[in-house]
Amino acid sequence: MAIRGAGNVTVLYNSQNVTAYINEFELQQTVDELEQTSLASTVMEYRPSIANYSLSLNGDWALAADNIFGPDIVTPTTRAVSIQIEDGASSVTYSWTVGFLTGFSISGSATDKITHAPEIRLSGPPTRTVA
Repeated sequence: MAIRGAGNVTVLYNSQNVTAYINEFELQQTVDELEQTSLASTVMEYRPSIANYSLSLNGDWALAADNIFGPDIVTPTTRAVSIQIEDGASSVTYSWTVGFLTGFSISGSATDKITHAPEIRLSGPPTRTVA
């Protein structure tokens, strides 16, 4: 059963809790596939290859959020990243020791709120903890 509401997600970037600055997140976890079709095959054959992880955030811009993400897009560096997802009774935490910004957009209009959207590449396999 899907649960919605405040407190479902906690995001740490460089040990700083950035949850208050995000409205949406997407943890993308994909596995590349390798084709292994041979001349004797009658259909295409595949096998799993390596995993790929990235994290997209979207939220209302604030100077505090810009102070966290802004310097890392100007001078790229690696940071620890952790995301905890809860449903009220249980949770799962994915943690990486190496993550880095691949994009940081700020957008808005003169009459609407300003938003920000950091894109984070996560390197290596995560440490996954279930509680």
